[in-house]
Amino acid sequence: MPEHFTTLGLRHRALALQRRRFWREFSYGSILLAADVVTLAAIFSLLAMLPLDSFVAKLDSESAGFLRGLIPQNPVALVRRVTSLIFCLYLTRSYADTERQHHASRIAAGLLLGLVLPRWAEVFGADLRVRWLLIGGVLAATWAIMVLQRRGIADALQSLDPRRLESSRTLLVGPAVDVERLSLERVDSGRTPMPVFVLTDELPMGVSERTHELYDALAESDADTIILVGTLSDAALQSVMITASSAGASVYATRRAAFRELDEPSFVLRRAEPLSLLSRPALVGSQLVVKRFVDVFGALFGLVLLLPLWAFAALAVAVTSRGPVFFRQLRVGLGGDEFWMIKFRTMVHDAEGQQAGLEQANVYSADPLFKMARDPRTTPIGVFLRRSSLDELPQLLNVLRGEMSLVGPRPALPSEVERYQPHHFIRFEVLPGMTGPWQVGGRNTVRSFEDVVRLESRYIRGWTVWRDFSILVRTVPAVLSMKGAF
Repeated sequence: MPEHFTTLGLRHRALALQRRRFWREFSYGSILLAADVVTLAAIFSLLAMLPLDSFVAKLDSESAGFLRGLIPQNPVALVRRVTSLIFCLYLTRSYADTERQHHASRIAAGLLLGLVLPRWAEVFGADLRVRWLLIGGVLAATWAIMVLQRRGIADALQSLDPRRLESSRTLLVGPAVDVERLSLERVDSGRTPMPVFVLTDELPMGVSERTHELYDALAESDADTIILVGTLSDAALQSVMITASSAGASVYATRRAAFRELDEPSFVLRRAEPLSLLSRPALVGSQLVVKRFVDVFGALFGLVLLLPLWAFAALAVAVTSRGPVFFRQLRVGLGGDEFWMIKFRTMVHDAEGQQAGLEQANVYSADPLFKMARDPRTTPIGVFLRRSSLDELPQLLNVLRGEMSLVGPRPALPSEVERYQPHHFIRFEVLPGMTGPWQVGGRNTVRSFEDVVRLESRYIRGWTVWRDFSILVRTVPAVLSMKGAF
């Protein structure tokens, strides 16, 4: 077939794919918007039907009027309230397809704006505490129902989801070795195989037989997406991009092997020149100041609040076994610096000297970590202290001394560090923590050290003070449940 006929055919196909994408995005967005409108209208209609007369009678006249304004009492007020909430949800990007992992927090922000802005002058009036409690109650109920609704809609509309890649309409493109490897991985994991196209050195030579073969592969598979695997030359990449553009197909690329255990690459502008940011320090500038402030304040607060537990643990250790109350162990911290970590003693004397004979019982097998489910070196009271994590209370002193943080990676032993792989050293980019993503993620039920490092890497690269607060809050039920602790 003449080249221009092939190109025209692909252009018609590209227009058809564009129409298909448009209708999928329009249908999905319309259903999502309609579901939000119905859900919000139902929530506020139910709130208006609640028997709140006895509660309103306890409020002063201004607060009672504020509550009646917060919960619409007639259809016109309900329409205004729902409209303002939908507008604020749109402003906070709660409908963005590409950032759904942030939707829960953005929905909360949008609802807060929609509730507060229309009554801004009254929010900061008399009896401020009562008014914000009312806002908080309505916000919490509305947010919880909206998040559940969004999850239900996402599950029900998977076939319409604009982000969804259909295996049968996705073409895997790359060198033979990489295409074969990824295809085998999909088969082994029970996923649907994808159509493939193997690149050779002939493709980058401009308009050639290989380029036409890629055109044909796209047409035969009716693919609307290309996934690139492996390493491609600039010329090969350009040829694939031109072909995909002509056929109306989107192009994605898998992460290069060198980045799989490191940062997520991102693009930044420097003097109007786009640069790919491959790596950066874990915490910089104001982040370090904020984290240290939280550590010092939290450690001092913990020392005062938990003083009775300190006394109980120290007395229990002293009475039930011979030896010192505290146990000091050399650990590796920020930047590879060693420090003495303090704990309540939970094992018999010379426990470290006995470890070599217990290596076979290590639940982490060949990994650097050493843990036993029933360690014979542990004293009877030590079993309770370890399961309840009370043995770690003295580490608050390490936090005050700047050797540890309230939240961070698990502090490593020097003997463990000797067995580390290069990508494991990311753990030393921040201070080790008393608690962290590993502890709240299952503790010793996470039996792979690579999974531990993966959890901690995500925490380090995505650090925010709110994430630290979240981990501290989640630590409480994790400690109380004693799940995975030994």
